Amino acid sequence: MNLHIEPLLGQRAEEDRQRLLTQVRQSPGAALVLNYLRHQAPNLNAIPGATYTLYRQFEHSGFRRGYEKVFFEKRSLLSRAVFEFILGDETRRDLIHDLLWNICEETSWVLPAHEEQGPDFWELKPSPRSQPWGAHTALTREPDAIDLFCAETGAALAETVYLIGDQLAPEVVQRVRQEVQRRIFKPYLAYGRKHWWYKGPLNWNGVCNGSIGLAFMRLEHDPRTLNEAIAQVLEGFEAYIATGFEADGGSIEGIGYWNYGLMYYITLAELLREQTGGELDLLANPRLVDIARYPLVVALAQGTYVNFGDAVEGTALALGVVSRLAERTGVAELRGLLLDPARAEGFGVSTAKLPIILRDAAWWDGQIAAFPAGAFADHFLPHSGLAKLSGSTAGGKTVLLTAKAGHTDGHHSHTDIATFIYNLDGESLLVDPGRGMYSKEYFRQPRYQNIFTNSIGHNVPRIGGALQTPGPEFGGKRQFHGTIGVPQQTGSEKSVVIDFEGAYALPALRQARRTLALDAAAGTVTLSDQFAFDGSPLDVEEAFVTWAQVALSGDSARINGKRGALELRILEPAGAVFEAHSLAEECQTHQREGVLTRLTVRLAPGQTDFKMEIRPLA
Repeated sequence: MNLHIEPLLGQRAEEDRQRLLTQVRQSPGAALVLNYLRHQAPNLNAIPGATYTLYRQFEHSGFRRGYEKVFFEKRSLLSRAVFEFILGDETRRDLIHDLLWNICEETSWVLPAHEEQGPDFWELKPSPRSQPWGAHTALTREPDAIDLFCAETGAALAETVYLIGDQLAPEVVQRVRQEVQRRIFKPYLAYGRKHWWYKGPLNWNGVCNGSIGLAFMRLEHDPRTLNEAIAQVLEGFEAYIATGFEADGGSIEGIGYWNYGLMYYITLAELLREQTGGELDLLANPRLVDIARYPLVVALAQGTYVNFGDAVEGTALALGVVSRLAERTGVAELRGLLLDPARAEGFGVSTAKLPIILRDAAWWDGQIAAFPAGAFADHFLPHSGLAKLSGSTAGGKTVLLTAKAGHTDGHHSHTDIATFIYNLDGESLLVDPGRGMYSKEYFRQPRYQNIFTNSIGHNVPRIGGALQTPGPEFGGKRQFHGTIGVPQQTGSEKSVVIDFEGAYALPALRQARRTLALDAAAGTVTLSDQFAFDGSPLDVEEAFVTWAQVALSGDSARINGKRGALELRILEPAGAVFEAHSLAEECQTHQREGVLTRLTVRLAPGQTDFKMEIRPLA
């Protein structure tokens, strides 16, 4: 790519700085963002310290949160201190010095959970992923690895010294420049293209390339080096937009990763547009329109989303970058999905991302629009394997039924083909439980031994005693998969059919077909499963999961939520009954609030059809 991007120096840099600083200072949303920052990073009196023992806790026990808590707290404090300094509180200067210096003193900016990065690691045979590290670790060599949070750290420090560096001690500014150069610029230019994430079809691509590109734009003064770096970033970005989203714009990683991956993509894209006078405009790509519509497809209520795979049901979208995406793509309804920062507690907002926090203020108008009508429409994403059907109860409460096919390959996939979510009045009563606790085992060989990733924790059957089969993390061929048909409507009935026999490694299973039919005028769903086998039928155990209270009575089950209730009634086969199994121990192990209950129905030997009615009691 022939680029001619001028480094941000002199008057051009001053104009660029003042544009962003003025937008932050004059933003109608700045006070709301600041209040949230103060709530999330309340203690400015002490910088949390990390120890070697805490750093190595992940390797020894698989526990991530100990070291990561300290790591992110420091960066949240930096966000607050810089934000307050920009708004006029000059007493924060020394704290900013100390935080910058402290972060520069960290032995590594790569999280322990992501340590297996870089060329020195790639050359190890066998991979240390399957054995103890020994003496060769990321801490015993020059920085050659870049993960999500190393890249984000570089962007936050670069943004700090670019925006307010003239008011900071020169030696601190120089230290930041040296560390960003050593930990990010040199490794990225030397072998950034060899990192697994560089052209990866997932959020890591957008975050790492975008953060690194932003840091280069802020700190690099040499035109040749800057253009080389940005050309490399754009090469990765091209793959991200082409493969990180399905052809229909959907994200198989889910809403949280959609949000995360696009944060730095949009931030850098807009900076490049400004600095090239609109000649380089990444958001003008027509693909971005479909990508921007995806949150409307998976939205269930304000702050509540479909959470298939490792997605999280309660998610807050980035205020600034999503506002800018809505503006640039014309998908105005996106603004109706934003959450007031005061309500965002527990919704995954990270205050450790200074460049994103600044754009929350600069690009958000401080307004919270009404929840968009488009989220209550029917949606179908054929390439993502996702369908959402809408209806209402006789009393007027909204019902949203979302079902998926897809495949079991991928970094964040679960064995959940043909699962569904029944949401009544904004509350999911038949659910996807979402992800388990991120740990060493969660992204290694034991991943599918836990109920949050395997079929036990999803609304899918066990056939012949077998669960659905996981595919590989990367480079898979979607071997274990399902297919979803175009939703149909006859009168008030909307229906969708999923064939999912391909999700099981069972040669004898010839057909597994699920039909979900929603009466849009009553909110009632009829679920019909049909199975066919070569030879004698295998045993079938149907299963449905919920976080709500359950009461059983033979062939019926009542699910009592906070805002409504459901009755599940077995229509076929005669004589089948519900059983309830508490998954409390697994929930406690994975530090999930509440108790997940698994309702099962065992079909008698030889039976191959199952039909159930789901009726809202509201």
